[in-house]
Amino acid sequence: MDVLQIHHSALTALGETQGLNARLALLHKALRQRHAFIDRLAVAPFEPETRRVRTFVHSTHGEPPLAFYEAVLEEAPSLAALAASGEPRVIQDLLALDQPGARPHTQAILAAGYRASYTLPFRWNGRFEAFVFFDSRLAHSMTPNVLEDLDLFGHLAGSVVLAERQTLRALLAALRTASQMVHLRDPETGGHLERMAAYARVIAQDLARRGLRAFDDAFIEHLAAFAPLHDLGKIGTPDGVLMKPGALDPEEQAVMRQHPLTGRTMVDAILANFGAEQLEHVDLLRHVAEGHHELLDGSGYPHGLREDEVPIAARIIAVADIFDALTSRRPYKTPWPNTEAFAYLRRQAEGKLDRDCVEALIAQKEAVERIQATFAA
Repeated sequence: MDVLQIHHSALTALGETQGLNARLALLHKALRQRHAFIDRLAVAPFEPETRRVRTFVHSTHGEPPLAFYEAVLEEAPSLAALAASGEPRVIQDLLALDQPGARPHTQAILAAGYRASYTLPFRWNGRFEAFVFFDSRLAHSMTPNVLEDLDLFGHLAGSVVLAERQTLRALLAALRTASQMVHLRDPETGGHLERMAAYARVIAQDLARRGLRAFDDAFIEHLAAFAPLHDLGKIGTPDGVLMKPGALDPEEQAVMRQHPLTGRTMVDAILANFGAEQLEHVDLLRHVAEGHHELLDGSGYPHGLREDEVPIAARIIAVADIFDALTSRRPYKTPWPNTEAFAYLRRQAEGKLDRDCVEALIAQKEAVERIQATFAA
């Protein structure tokens, strides 16, 4: 098959394939038909708000060398220079980077046996969006005809990821606007939503690193993005219930317990309006909105789910939400010390909360403290 047939076949299949991972794998497969030594294709988006580059999605022939990795762009000077210039970088022999003080991502790439690389800073409308990485275990393999194809496939891969992320951004903007309306009526302590997202990320990453859950980077990024929307459904809760200073009576409790169902209804409606029902990992958003008050012993709401019926995303969010509620200052309570909150979570893990999720949070005490310092109330 010649290069034009390969490109035409890849583009045709791309339009018929759903799911970001599947699309990237399709591009990689098409590229390897022409250059079988391209062992890895990865896209790491840039977040301008935090200045961070994070591993996100990849297609790798063999074991992936990097997962759950992030770095502030300016702390990686060579990548920062690429992002600023917009020019790609070719390294024909990566062993040249095997020096004392090499950054963790460089060490991981070398340890995986990669010997040549092509890095494309992908830009859209003049704005830097992501790095696209191509790696090979064959040194000096980046010849001019190879680089010509990598430039094309790199822009295709960047465009595929960007299209999905732009849909996600628009969706999140609509949902966050609704969520902010809730918090104008029922203000949480400062930084609650940011801490929620960060705790969810910490828990999910720890579970994945210890092999307890087969999460990938994309799963964790989506979970962290959706975590702050857990109480979206409270927009439909009457003020008299939502803002009542004292304890709720049984009838009011029944009204309050409707907010997860309202949240799920809103999520489904907004997904339909955006045509985003097929967005990858979108079920996580449904699970976060509807399931974050479910408990493993069946005593939660709105459905009284038990054990494996409770989605893992809901389990993670429940632990993150309860921990932040305990350790935050509220008008009616002082914040608990982390040690006391951890002890409480462990007691709740006897039947109500997911024990692995609780232990994952406790295992990352230093990360928890950094999150609290960054998003202080």
